[in-house]
Amino acid sequence: MLFRRTFGLVLLLLLSRCAPTAADCSLSLIAQIPLKVQDHLLVVPAGINGKWVHLVIDSGAERTTLSDAAAERLGLPHDPRYRTHSLGIGGHTVTMDADLDRLVLGGVHFPVERVAVGTFTLKSEHGLNADGLLGADILLAFDLDIDVPHGTLTLYRARLCPQAAPPWKEPAVEIPGIGTRKDRLLLPIELDNVPGMAILDTGAGRNVIGADMARRMGLNEQTLATDPRIRQRGVGPNEATAYVHRFRQLRIGPTLQIAPLIAIQLSEAGIGDALIGEQFLQGRRVWISFRNRQVFVSAPGEE
Repeated sequence: MLFRRTFGLVLLLLLSRCAPTAADCSLSLIAQIPLKVQDHLLVVPAGINGKWVHLVIDSGAERTTLSDAAAERLGLPHDPRYRTHSLGIGGHTVTMDADLDRLVLGGVHFPVERVAVGTFTLKSEHGLNADGLLGADILLAFDLDIDVPHGTLTLYRARLCPQAAPPWKEPAVEIPGIGTRKDRLLLPIELDNVPGMAILDTGAGRNVIGADMARRMGLNEQTLATDPRIRQRGVGPNEATAYVHRFRQLRIGPTLQIAPLIAIQLSEAGIGDALIGEQFLQGRRVWISFRNRQVFVSAPGEE
């Protein structure tokens, strides 16, 4: 039985009881959560049924998901009626729901009754030690201030204010042309003069080019034969081989990266043209508003 997500509507109704019907640029803070960078990923603490877990901030994950080891440690009962099928870098994945009594972020109780549970590990020898993913079903119900330099994730009530700028003092640039696909934000990119639309994925440690865009660029196993290979894992049972290729330039909105090294995933992994992850967001402050289709980024190193 496929789980029909409500995409955060319950959160918006319960946490934002005065949701606006016209343009409203007033800020209403919901929660502020400390974050740490672990192995190029952003990790926040969360309370589940009175016990602490640590979750990777993952705007590319459809649902908030715990590892089966974490669910077992927390004693969460599984509900076999609800299963989710997904395709990612780790291959085809089937998750089962677990019932929650309480989810707390930044001292605020969130009315979430279920999370997905899957078989995966978010631990590495480079310092990553997490229990699951804080996914788009929660994150994109709010306006987000992901402040990596100062170590905080701030959730604001989603507001209808298309002309709003982020609530920062430091300079920031807007990435125009933001699109959406289901519950994912898409950034317009141009890689060596080839355009595409990339998923903004805060849970990806590096930028990844997908099979569709690779084909448009004439990249295949033969043309990439001299490039180094790496193994990539997602929230799935398998590893995938990717090639690491140096391109001339990557343009994301008004930002430009010269001679970037980017992973190329030739197998079908459901990522579309590309993933833009922490390789781009590293050291930046990021403002994300799904409702207004807005993304702002600070320049690296600016405070």
